[in-house]
Amino acid sequence: MSGKPAARQGDMTQYGGSIVQGSAGVRIGAPTGVACSVCPGGVTSGHPVNPLLGAKVLPGETDIALPAPLPFILSRTYSSYRTKTPAPVGSLGPGWKMPADIRLQLRDNTLILSDNGGRSLYFEHLFPGEDGYSRSESLWLVRGGVAKLDEGHRLAALWQALPEELRLSPHRYLATNSPQGPWWLLGWCERVPEADEVLPAPLPPYRVLTGLVDRFGRTQTFHREAAGEF
Repeated sequence: MSGKPAARQGDMTQYGGSIVQGSAGVRIGAPTGVACSVCPGGVTSGHPVNPLLGAKVLPGETDIALPAPLPFILSRTYSSYRTKTPAPVGSLGPGWKMPADIRLQLRDNTLILSDNGGRSLYFEHLFPGEDGYSRSESLWLVRGGVAKLDEGHRLAALWQALPEELRLSPHRYLATNSPQGPWWLLGWCERVPEADEVLPAPLPPYRVLTGLVDRFGRTQTFHREAAGEF
């Protein structure tokens, strides 16, 4: 494991105790965020219903699939399960999730990555060029701001496939679950400033999925409205 790890239920703490809040295989980290009813090893019955959670679940369904070296795929899932502190509502409304709904929340000392399954992965604060790694999800989160990663880093070659402007930007974050890629680009929505604005508007305290880059440098860009709509 490299970088800073994400915490999950069952992991040991520094002082010997284990993290007990949450549900194994359902939620990663602390109690914020909506749990995922469609989870590895999950059981459904009825039309369909998760009998452990009492939640209606619709498994993944692909609406659009455009073949290409870097294909565009639009898929969605649904789960009616909710917690007291749910993750942000996705583009399709409550309960619906799709890959474009990936969001990274920037807190003072914590980064919270809400994936397209509604789960929340917690990472420590990253300085430019640092990375965090989630063992449970086999997922790396890297903050931009450096031209190169250390030569021994598993993502060093994949990092060089990124355009230089992305690698050097400390305000962008990138995620991947394989040294073969692709990268998921986490940035912000550009907006046209008002006529009376003297200073640039501050960046939002979150990042959304703005595109993909594969190991050959091919880029797929997602355009959003200023409010973040896909």
